[in-house]
Amino acid sequence: MSTEVDTGTDTGALGGRRFGAQVERNVAVPMRDGTILRADVWRPAGDGLYPTLLQRLPYDKSSSFVTTHLAGLEPMRAVEAGFAVVLQDVRGSYESDGELEPFAHEAQDGADTIAWIAEQPFSDGQVCMYGASYVGATQLLAATEAPPALRAIVPNVTGSEYYEGWSYQGGVPQLGFTAWWSLGFGADALPRRRAAGADVAEMEAELERQLADPWTVYERLPLDDHPLLRELAPAFFDWLAHPERDAYWRATAISERYGAIAVPALHVGGWSDIFIDGTLRNYAGLREGAATQTAREGQRLLVGPWAHGNAHDVVGDLDFGPGASQLALDMTAIQLDFFAHVLAGRPFETPPVRIFVMGADRWRDEDAWPIARTRTERLHLCSDGHANGAHGDGVLRAAPPSATAPSDVFLYDPRNPVPTTGGATLLPGAFLGRYAGPREQREVERRGDVLVYTGEPLAHDTEVTGTVRVTLTVASSAPDTDWTAKLVDVHPDGRAIGVTDGILRMRYRNSRERAEPVPPGTPVTLTIELGATSMLFGAGHRLRVQVSSSNFPRFARHPNSEDAAAAELTPALQTVFHDAERPAYVDLPVVPAR
Repeated sequence: MSTEVDTGTDTGALGGRRFGAQVERNVAVPMRDGTILRADVWRPAGDGLYPTLLQRLPYDKSSSFVTTHLAGLEPMRAVEAGFAVVLQDVRGSYESDGELEPFAHEAQDGADTIAWIAEQPFSDGQVCMYGASYVGATQLLAATEAPPALRAIVPNVTGSEYYEGWSYQGGVPQLGFTAWWSLGFGADALPRRRAAGADVAEMEAELERQLADPWTVYERLPLDDHPLLRELAPAFFDWLAHPERDAYWRATAISERYGAIAVPALHVGGWSDIFIDGTLRNYAGLREGAATQTAREGQRLLVGPWAHGNAHDVVGDLDFGPGASQLALDMTAIQLDFFAHVLAGRPFETPPVRIFVMGADRWRDEDAWPIARTRTERLHLCSDGHANGAHGDGVLRAAPPSATAPSDVFLYDPRNPVPTTGGATLLPGAFLGRYAGPREQREVERRGDVLVYTGEPLAHDTEVTGTVRVTLTVASSAPDTDWTAKLVDVHPDGRAIGVTDGILRMRYRNSRERAEPVPPGTPVTLTIELGATSMLFGAGHRLRVQVSSSNFPRFARHPNSEDAAAAELTPALQTVFHDAERPAYVDLPVVPAR
């Protein structure tokens, strides 16, 4: 089916004129194994050869919300500028044949689709890719195959691998995201089964109940007790079956294949996006290790204050001003300009990195990431042994603790976990942004199982830009447990706004690839990565660090047993040491004022 749209003849970005559009729906694209994938092809009307922009997604190519809003690129404007646009349902989704196995076929299927496009009568032999989240993964995985026709990619809010920072973080399952994402795959699977003649009424009713109240899904134990997901989204159980970063995960890890990627890339991320660390790792890894000098020099990075699915000016409880929104930036223009530069072989005239500094609420260009001029400022977590809650005696200070400083103790009860309150999470609600971002922490800080350490009011503005890390020496009465930490900005009016946070499973403190169990009561030292941020803490504000053992349902609760997937939940007594021999501290990447 083909439709023509007349859009006039004004000047465009390529070729000096704008073009009318012709759209063909569900065009068959054969893969090397004979599986047929289907794509919608948008192209300038009439004869001509055009570079093509490709988006491969599992979320329905006919959805303009996904293909346009989330991707940040309007297909019609691309056609008007002289590009063809191909939107393809990945294998096993919507109109495409085959079975959906997340990540498994995207490298080869992407390469096959690029080769197919290059042979079409509308193609000039040059293909670029774009899109967000999983659609960023389809780009990077295809790029690892080094397709000859691929020229550039724009991976937007996506990861560097699908274990750390995607399915797990710090060795802990990202339950809030992976269970919700799997329910979404189930919603696609049911119509396909119905079309094949299956009776799906009972599963459909159950799926509707779970989508309406996903918190009941998060509460279920053991973690693999999800009959509906087992039927409709079996990949969820593959992820649970591989709690360590083994060969299963390395088979699709972009971070181990940077040397195979030979194209420039514009990496787009958000400070509260669930995949921000992967976005930053991809930029730095490809800037250093891509296959060619052109590819290395062609890496670009753009990071806003955004969360996953929320690229606007208000994120969490903060309003960053109208200039913070992707609507103000015009992401279509930014991406088309990037593609035009690469295809024309023109050098970039601006620095490769552009970040939004929260607190200052302004954009700033940088020459590199990480920022070379940062210095590490270490603040120690200290108390007189009663740092429980915001009204405890925990403090943050530059001076190290004394030799006899007492430890802090709290009871972690997985039956009453610390609730997820903001952060780089992806939970359902108002699309995906209701629970994400910088959010008020005072309710959480009333709990006795949250240790709180607060600094003195800052004498001057202090910018923290880079990866924040908290190092602790801890002990638990359990054979295994989790540890969490969070950086908080305490405003002069008393608001306590979360900035960035992290988690670490104790057995994976030294390696995600091999568990190292700890006998109960044995002190061990570990470092929790809180992820990257860029925040200006204003004069008069206070820095604060929270320490606890849960962040639910963003992360699965640890039952405090050797079997981390067990259904029986057992309280554990947790100890945080902070004496001279076992100091606890946060390392902050501080950018000196210019």
